[in-house]
Amino acid sequence: MARLILEEGGQTRRFKLSKGKLTFGSGESATLRLASEDVAELHGQIEMGPDGAVLRTAKGVMPATVNGRPANGALTMKSGQVVLVGSARLSIEYDEGEGPAPPPGLAAAAAASTRSGDGARVNYRRRPTKESAIPTWLLVAVILIAAGGGGLWLFRDTSTKMAGEEFDFQTRYSRYQREKGEDKLGARQILNQIAGEELTAQQRALVDAELATYAKDLVQVDDALRNDRASKWLNIRLRSYYDKWPVASERAHARLFMKRAKWFVSEYPTHPELAYLRRLMERVEPVSKPGMPMELEDLRVEVWGSTAAEPKDFALAMESIDKFIAETSDAGAESGAEALRKETLDAEREFYDEKLGDAAVVYDKVKYPDKYRPSDAIEDMVRVVVGCATDSLRNDAADRLLGITEFTPAILESYKRSQPSRFEKLVEVPAIRDFAQSAGLL
Repeated sequence: MARLILEEGGQTRRFKLSKGKLTFGSGESATLRLASEDVAELHGQIEMGPDGAVLRTAKGVMPATVNGRPANGALTMKSGQVVLVGSARLSIEYDEGEGPAPPPGLAAAAAASTRSGDGARVNYRRRPTKESAIPTWLLVAVILIAAGGGGLWLFRDTSTKMAGEEFDFQTRYSRYQREKGEDKLGARQILNQIAGEELTAQQRALVDAELATYAKDLVQVDDALRNDRASKWLNIRLRSYYDKWPVASERAHARLFMKRAKWFVSEYPTHPELAYLRRLMERVEPVSKPGMPMELEDLRVEVWGSTAAEPKDFALAMESIDKFIAETSDAGAESGAEALRKETLDAEREFYDEKLGDAAVVYDKVKYPDKYRPSDAIEDMVRVVVGCATDSLRNDAADRLLGITEFTPAILESYKRSQPSRFEKLVEVPAIRDFAQSAGLL
């Protein structure tokens, strides 16, 4: 029986794979839901057949990557081979005699490890600690009794032992050593995860020395990782926007395109598609009429562009509204902008309620055991903190985020390195800023 291993958001999950197809993506219709914001709702599928697991990405989405190279078409997954889908890491373990031969240097990664599940094709239950002789049901019952109930509000009372029960320093560090010469992106994430765990003084010294030794390489890896994540944003918010909307003929859409493009160029100066983007900007800039003042229709399109799809940015929308009102002398336009402000605040509240509801489901181990995914709850709360403009909503989401046991300094540190704009938004909130300072990240 093959096992699919998913590493995402500082967590490792294992699922049994039987013959047939398994879809993966960020949407509810996907069999295996991924929390990464750089994954489409239905990003692709894995089909288990007689020759092993074959991964295919859907048309129009960013392809999976192996060793930094895109895996276009059908990819037969070899034992221990790491496949990146956005920031999620997928790999396969086959039983002896099953699947294709592992790639050179990864045979050891296919060695048997603790299994999970009870025969279902995808099993979301977390595996028990290898060393523990206590039955899993009893351990969970004790934790729930101590916490006083389940659900999203187990945040602060969940046992800290539970968050680290699957951590084995020697296993994880050995894997880092194996992968750093073949998959630097994957190795970088493993080292981040290790650094965020509770380590002995000797282990901490070893990890710190590794970080220092490979500091230059890791900076390059972080840059590559940022560019990889940015590609999806470019494809959806710029390339697809240019193709599907009248960017080349209508001023309001042209202005929004140019604003997004200029931000992208400044944020990702080493991205490999900048030459292509600059050619589009040359075509669009005359249509945008940059020397003309903004009109109400320009504002409407700009607010729509910030809040209509994920990742939503209500703070940016409110900044645009405030700036327009401050600069316009047209009373009618100002009245229209104020009405737009109210619509935007209503939409922001709906977004907050939606994400809070989503998090309540995926962090309720008692009521929804098959949907228990702490990494999804983390992502939901992060999106509220980063995307909302109203302080009360951001502060509330920050408190809930810090209450999730699985939200570790390593996750926040990974944002700082590979998603600095997200990190800066997070630490604007006092509670998260205190958490970052206590972890030595500021």
